[in-house]
Amino acid sequence: MPRRHIATLAATSMLVLLTASTPAIAGTPATVSVRVEGATSTLLPLTTVTTNSTPTPPPGNCPGTTAAGALQLATEGNWDHQEYIQTILGETHEWTMADPRYWALWINDKYSEEGACALQMHEGDRLLFLVDRASPPEYAPTVFPLELSGAPTEITQGESATVTVDKYNTAGVASAANGVSVKGGETSVTTNASGQATVKFNTLGTAHLRGTKSGFAPTASVAVCVHASGGHC
Repeated sequence: MPRRHIATLAATSMLVLLTASTPAIAGTPATVSVRVEGATSTLLPLTTVTTNSTPTPPPGNCPGTTAAGALQLATEGNWDHQEYIQTILGETHEWTMADPRYWALWINDKYSEEGACALQMHEGDRLLFLVDRASPPEYAPTVFPLELSGAPTEITQGESATVTVDKYNTAGVASAANGVSVKGGETSVTTNASGQATVKFNTLGTAHLRGTKSGFAPTASVAVCVHASGGHC
């Protein structure tokens, strides 16, 4: 739920189930990715879908080309279908003064002030739903996403690779994320002040790299194929 709507709910001292009385105009179908990070675990890994013109079920009835439409496809309909979402894949965050957690929506590493029912998708967009905590008086986001880059798609057994983890502010501006634990290689490593860490790959097969740090949404899992010397994946 965008923070401006959270502030409105707080002012009225009640949670209003907002429905799409004035739904967004349908846009153009696009291939996008969707990820859902719950309070303690990943509920939906990075999943690619192609939006369409079919509206989401009531009560939202959101255009299928919006973020809500993408979520509908990625979760196979396992969410509450409201314009301002409270439940995704069985995890509920309603936002109250006592428990100010809610589902925040980020697009391309930028915080979205638009709700899922209004946010139109474009080719290549990346959606992230994460659990945020918005408390008075600012009602500002407090949980920010991490992104891991630089990992090879394949590597020879025994070799190392340096990856980078960035953190993003609400405007989508990246900066180095130090102190991030990167797991998936031979051992867990931690990023330095430049956001970099060197990962060694000693085990044949597919390694799944992921960066985590308290107070941040984790990175998406990145697959690295580890092959024998002289071989290929």
